[in-house]
Amino acid sequence: MLDTEYLLRILSVRRRRHPDRKDPVPPARALAAALLALSACRVDRTPDEYLNPRNPAQVEQREAADEIAARVGAFREALARGDQGDAVTALGPAVDTHVMGIGFNDGRPGLGPQGLAAALQELELPRGAVARTPDLRVEADARQGLAWFATHVELLPVVGAGGAPQRLRVSGVFSRREGDWRLAQLHLSRGQLPPPPPAADSAAADSATDSPAPRPRSPASGAAPPEGE
Repeated sequence: MLDTEYLLRILSVRRRRHPDRKDPVPPARALAAALLALSACRVDRTPDEYLNPRNPAQVEQREAADEIAARVGAFREALARGDQGDAVTALGPAVDTHVMGIGFNDGRPGLGPQGLAAALQELELPRGAVARTPDLRVEADARQGLAWFATHVELLPVVGAGGAPQRLRVSGVFSRREGDWRLAQLHLSRGQLPPPPPAADSAAADSATDSPAPRPRSPASGAAPPEGE
């Protein structure tokens, strides 16, 4: 946008430099001529190579969310192996991290890595399982140094591993300290397992019970009716 005040300031400076010289052109008329000349100028579009389409704030936020999601994924895989130590390391709790386990710790939160390890011991994790986080949600604000996540963790033991399937509700808050994301709060609770799929035999029996009885076939056209009719 053209700054008209800037043009008027230039004209006034030129008049002050030559006070004895008469300006043959009035300032308003000179300004109109300048505007007319600028309107006839051609303004080319800035080439794309000189523009930066990436928003640094959005890039930083996306990278922070990806890092939190990766940490939760490492936590999930450690639970699938039954490795509590790796699960604690994956989340990286600070010494003052508040942890609420499935038993609510009698109303007192656990603190730090020891509190997280104690909460995981209550889960009775299988030694070999397939783990899923079907509804993982992550939000991060890199500028404020805060992030949170919430998900269900489903643990389905493999054949021969023993143990029962588990479904946990896990949510936590991260804070960035000295450039590193550290777990600040964590809450664990048990979720309801989805109903098992119906067995093949029972599904076949149900379909057979629900299907209507076959209707008797009508005799073909021109055929003699059966005896007694």
